[in-house]
Amino acid sequence: MPTTPAPDCLDAAAASLLHDYYAGTWLPNDDERDLADGLARTRWSEHSLRAGLRGTSPAVADGRLGGVLDLAVQVLAQTPAAATDNTLLQVRVLIDALASAFLP
Repeated sequence: MPTTPAPDCLDAAAASLLHDYYAGTWLPNDDERDLADGLARTRWSEHSLRAGLRGTSPAVADGRLGGVLDLAVQVLAQTPAAATDNTLLQVRVLIDALASAFLP
């Protein structure tokens, strides 16, 4: 039986991706930037994150950002209160960093 990832695994994945982004070893493509921009403006829930991922290309959904967001969906499915407490804080920091970097 599959288990839900622990929030600390989610934090580590988001922090790692944010580190790689700041280090320049990972850069989001246009679709990932669009996804981050949309999520930065959305109230997060299991369903809103799923919808965001569903609206992307398979390359984005299967990429590093998609993997982090998929973990977030799994955490939210298990613990809906994670949408309003600090459980997803590191993911929000990642999304905000990606979205703010591409403001017009």
